[in-house]
Amino acid sequence: MTTLDSQATIRRLCQKVADVQALQSSQEIEIVTAPIDTKPPLHALVIGINQYKANVHLAAAVPDALAFREYLIDDLRVSEEQITTLLDEQAGRADIIKAFQNLAKPDNGIEHGDPIVIYYAGHGSKVDPPPERAADELVLCIIPQDTNEVDEVVPIPYFTIASLVHQIAQEKGNNITLIFDCSRSAASRNGSERSRFIDKADLPKLRPMQDIDIIQDALSGSSDFSDPTKLGLSLDNMDSHVMLAACGHGEAAFENGTEKYGYFTDALLKLLRGIKVDRLTYRGCAHRLPPLCTRQPQNPVCEGKNIHRIFFNAMVPGAKASFIAIKLNEFNEPCLQAGLVQGITPGSRFSVHESDTPGPTNPSIATLEVDKVDLFTGYLKDMDTGVQLPAACYGRQISYGTEKALDIFVTQEFVDATEPDKAWARAFSGDKERLILRPVERDLAAVVLSVNEEKKTTFTLNHPFSVQYGVQTLPTFINSPIPPVASYVIPILTALSQWNWHLRHIPDSRLFYRHIDLEFYKLELTGEYDDMGNPLFAPTGENLNLGGVVNVVASTEDYYGLRVINRSPQDLYVYPFDFSATGLDIVYRPIPILDSSASGPHLLKDEHLTIGYGAGGQYPFMFAIDEPIKFDITMLKLFVSTTPTDVQSLEQGGVFGERHVALDGIISDPFKESVWDALTLTLVQRQPHVGEEPAPLEQTENATTKSLESGIISLQTPEVEANDISVSALRASLMTTSTTADQASFAGRSDEPMLAQARSATAVTSVWFRTPELTQELLSSIHCMRLRTLAKQQAPAGADTTEQTGAYFEISVISSLDGLPKLMPSDTEMTYRSHSAPATPEYEWTDGPIFDETHEMWSNLEVGDCFEVVVCASGRGRVNDANQGSLTFW
Repeated sequence: MTTLDSQATIRRLCQKVADVQALQSSQEIEIVTAPIDTKPPLHALVIGINQYKANVHLAAAVPDALAFREYLIDDLRVSEEQITTLLDEQAGRADIIKAFQNLAKPDNGIEHGDPIVIYYAGHGSKVDPPPERAADELVLCIIPQDTNEVDEVVPIPYFTIASLVHQIAQEKGNNITLIFDCSRSAASRNGSERSRFIDKADLPKLRPMQDIDIIQDALSGSSDFSDPTKLGLSLDNMDSHVMLAACGHGEAAFENGTEKYGYFTDALLKLLRGIKVDRLTYRGCAHRLPPLCTRQPQNPVCEGKNIHRIFFNAMVPGAKASFIAIKLNEFNEPCLQAGLVQGITPGSRFSVHESDTPGPTNPSIATLEVDKVDLFTGYLKDMDTGVQLPAACYGRQISYGTEKALDIFVTQEFVDATEPDKAWARAFSGDKERLILRPVERDLAAVVLSVNEEKKTTFTLNHPFSVQYGVQTLPTFINSPIPPVASYVIPILTALSQWNWHLRHIPDSRLFYRHIDLEFYKLELTGEYDDMGNPLFAPTGENLNLGGVVNVVASTEDYYGLRVINRSPQDLYVYPFDFSATGLDIVYRPIPILDSSASGPHLLKDEHLTIGYGAGGQYPFMFAIDEPIKFDITMLKLFVSTTPTDVQSLEQGGVFGERHVALDGIISDPFKESVWDALTLTLVQRQPHVGEEPAPLEQTENATTKSLESGIISLQTPEVEANDISVSALRASLMTTSTTADQASFAGRSDEPMLAQARSATAVTSVWFRTPELTQELLSSIHCMRLRTLAKQQAPAGADTTEQTGAYFEISVISSLDGLPKLMPSDTEMTYRSHSAPATPEYEWTDGPIFDETHEMWSNLEVGDCFEVVVCASGRGRVNDANQGSLTFW
C-alpha cells in the first residue's frame, strides 16, 4: 500500500466534501520553524553491554546504546563532551559505579538543575537479597560486563544505584532521568526473541552488607534517606529521579537479535523523534509508546514522584522551535491556527509570544490551553486571567494534551475508496471529555485504517498478540464486510477507541499488581452438585498462566477456571472484563455473591478468589472458534479497587454486528476516585490440532458470511432447569452452536518456542513438549517416528562442535508410572539424540533421522507411555533457539 504522511492523508480524507474553502485556507496557515542555536545543558551516561565475560552474550544492547547516543547528538544537539559512553569491556562493575559517582562531583560542569539522563541496555535480573535481609523480596539488579563467580564480581543491586542517584540529586538537583532496557524478572520463558535476562541461579550472590562503603559515602550528609537497602528504583514516590523501564516487574525485556535492536529502545526512539521532548511528560511518553510486538508480554513502565513533569524539566528544546499564529475569531476568542491534523489535542498548552523568533528577546507573555480542537483550529482558553493579547501573536507549544486518544494512520487507499462526508471532519475533532482520533505515522499507530482488494474497510491493530497470531486485521472472515462509508466506519473507530483506552488504562501509582497472583487451570468434574443442582468443578494439572499468557485449545469439551490470590495488605473488590481482540467486545464477568446480604470486598487480604468454579453456581470458561479462523485472542483484565464501583459503563458489544451500539466517545472512568490497579491475562485460543505458529490465511469469497462469534463463551447464567442439570445440558446451555474438528493423526507439536542456554560444559536441557499417551490401537499402528524443528544455534566465535558440545534435540520415552524417562531392561534410559540445530543467523527447518521399526524402542513401548522432546545445549556460550517443532509418526 502507498505510504504517505499521516497529516496529508487526513487532510485529503476531509477534503472529500463540498465545502473545501475552509480547508484550502487552512493550508495557507503559516507555521514558522526556526533553528535553536544554543546547546542544551543535558549531560548523559550511556551504557551498553553485548559481550559478557561469563554470561550469555546479547546482540542489540550496544547498537541500542549507540542509537540513543546518536539521538542525543543529532536530534537534541547535545555536545559529545557532555556524554560518557561505556560499551562492553568498558562497562565493568567498578566502571559503572565510578561513572555514577562522577556525575555527582562538584566541578564537573553540571550545574544544579541541569538535566541528566542515564541510559542502560544489557542484562537485568532479580536476585536474593544480602544475608542480613533474607526476609526481603528479591532485589532488582543490572549485570555489569565482568560479573562472574570466579572473580566474585556481583551484579549491581538497585538499592546501590538508588543511593548513587540520590547522591547525584543532592549535588545536582532531581532533574534526573533513568532509562533501563533490561529485564526485571527472576525467571524467564525465553521465546524466539532473546531476553535481556540472567537467571539468579547463574549469578554470584550478593555478599553481607553489599556495597555498604559506596552507600555510606553516597549518603553522607543526607538526612532524608536513612536506609537505602529498603528502597529500589521502582517506588512511585521517589523524588530523586524519574525512571522509564523497558518492562514491568516480573517481566523480561526482549531484543531482535537479527535486526539488532531492543523492542523498547526502538519504540522509544521512534516516539521521541516524532514529537518534541520539551512538550511531553514522562507519563505521556509511557502512554504513547506503541505496544511492543514481543512473544511474551513486555509492558514498559514509568515510575517516580515526578512522572507528570515534562521530559528533562523542559530544558532540552531540541534543534528547532515552531511558532503557530494565534488569531481572534468573530467572538473575539483566541484561536490557534492549527488543529488535530497538526497534532494538537485538547489540553495542549502554548506560551504566547509577540514574534516568531526564538530567543531571550521574545519572552512569553501568557499561557493558553486548548479547550477543544477540530481539524485545523485549536480553540484556546486563558490560563492567565486578564492578559490582553496583541492583535498579532504566536503560540509555542510547551506541553501535549490529553492522552485519551486513539493513534491512527489512514492509508491513501482508504481515502480513495471512501465516499465524501462531512462526518470525517467531525470525527477528527473533540474536547477533553471525549476520546479523540489522533493522526500519527504508521509505526506509532494503534490502528491502520485501509481497504482490502474488494474495497471493503479493514482495521489493522498493532496489538502484539493479534499480530503474532495473524488476527490483527478486522473484521474477521466470520463478520460481514464493512463498506468504506463514514456512517459504518466512524462508530467502529469510536468503539475501538474505547476498547484500546480501557485495555491500556492503568493508574499512575501501581499499588497492588505485584501482590496479586493469577492462576489459570483446566477443570474437571468432581461428580458432586451444589444445592441448586449445578455440577461442581475442581482444578486439575499445572497452572497454565506462563508469564501472563495462557494457551488453550478451543474445545467445547474442556472447562477452565481462574484463581486470584491476594498477597497485599488490603481487602479488594474485583471486576473482571473480557476484551476480545477480534470482536472488540468488552464483557463484564460479575463475581457471584454467596450471601445476598453481603456487600463487602470480593477478595480478602491473604485469601484467594475463584472465577469459573467453586461456590456460587459459577460456570467455567469455555472456548470456541469458527472456521476458517485458526486463532483467537482474549485479554482477561481484572480491575481491583479498595472501594465498590459501578463498572457497567465499560461494557460494549456487537461492534461488527448489524445492530451495534452507537457510542458517543465520552470517556467512562469508573475508577477515577478510587485507589485501584489492574492485571491482564492474555488467553490465546486455537483450533484443535493447530500448531502454535499460524500460517497466513487467505480470505476466500465464501468466507465472509456471518457466523458464531469466536472466543470465550459468555458466562451469563444459562436458564436450565435444576432437575435437568448434566454435563451435556451445561454444555448445550452455554453454546448456541459448536464447531467440529476431524480427529488428527497421532503427533506431538510445540505450543511455544523454547531456548536452552549453556553457561559451562555441563549440558542444559529444557523440556519442550510431549505427545498424548499411547493407546493399544496406536501401538499396533505406528512404526516410524521423526522430529522436525524450526531452530537455530549460536556459539562463541571460533568454537567447534564436538560430541560434548553443541545445540541439539533429544527424544525420550516417558513412563506412565513416574513421569520420568523409561528404563530399558538393561537400566539404560530410553533417551535418544535426534539432530543438531543449524548454525545459521535465521531459523531453518531441519528433519531429524527416522526412527524406524528396527529401532530398539518400539519393542519396549507400553500403553500409557508418551514421547518427550527436549531442547539441549552444552558448552559455554552455546544457545539452542527452538521456534517450532513437531514429532510425527506413521
